[in-house]
Amino acid sequence: MHNSRNQSALILLICGCLHLSWTDNQAVAQNLTRGFTIKADLAATGEERAAQKSLWVLDATFKPMRMVRMDLTNPKTGKKEKTLVWYIVYKCVLRPIERRDDTDEFTPENEKVPPPGPALFVPEVTLITNDNGQQKIYPNQILPEAEKIINQRERRQFKNAVDIIGELPAETPKNAKDENAIYGLCVWTGIDPNTDYFTLLFSGLSNGYKNVEGPDGKTITLRKVLVQQYWRPGDEFGQQEQEFRPKGNPYWVYLPDDPKTAATMKKVLNLEDPDAPKP
Repeated sequence: MHNSRNQSALILLICGCLHLSWTDNQAVAQNLTRGFTIKADLAATGEERAAQKSLWVLDATFKPMRMVRMDLTNPKTGKKEKTLVWYIVYKCVLRPIERRDDTDEFTPENEKVPPPGPALFVPEVTLITNDNGQQKIYPNQILPEAEKIINQRERRQFKNAVDIIGELPAETPKNAKDENAIYGLCVWTGIDPNTDYFTLLFSGLSNGYKNVEGPDGKTITLRKVLVQQYWRPGDEFGQQEQEFRPKGNPYWVYLPDDPKTAATMKKVLNLEDPDAPKP
């Protein structure tokens, strides 16, 4: 009986130590990522690198999609009103892209054609809802009141889509301890409360582009865009941010500049990640 008690006590002690070790490891992992748990692949194919010598792709990580009710000033009445705000914060780091030094007769070249647009970080994030065959497009909003509250909640100064515009940060090696990071914030209000499925289109995270022939025979420029899909199992009553669930990981596609055209093209061509799990 005495040995049995000693064995039970030992088992409890071991279990307790394992639990503490697991908890500590979880805390360390959370501290290292600082909540940025959704990561996009640093995708740059050999074809892309060969065709566009000036190509850059930002290493992007995101926190989960959030929603919070806050008192915001109604611009029409000047009075404070309870407003439901959807938002997401992200971090971008510029990593070196490995390139082959050699070329051969099968390597495409377009060095004589300068990349369209300035070499700046100019992000644009569009939220697209897709429910019951109806598609609605919500551009990222600039709401200083909401941004202040969100920055206090997230305990960091995130910049909106206007303030964050500027030169790309210096490259950060993959295993560097310190990062030259950009921290951004995207907010939306007035989202249809019945929304179950929606998609975020992140443009400006890469200068990748392709010139292709459009339906009318004219050349159109497609940009490298990051896509993240979501679904939420809740309803319009008692909306909570815990309902947001990403469908798979972020993935890259080439889409037109215009958000409406891009949304239509994505829907018509069914540009979805084939590896993304269905709800």
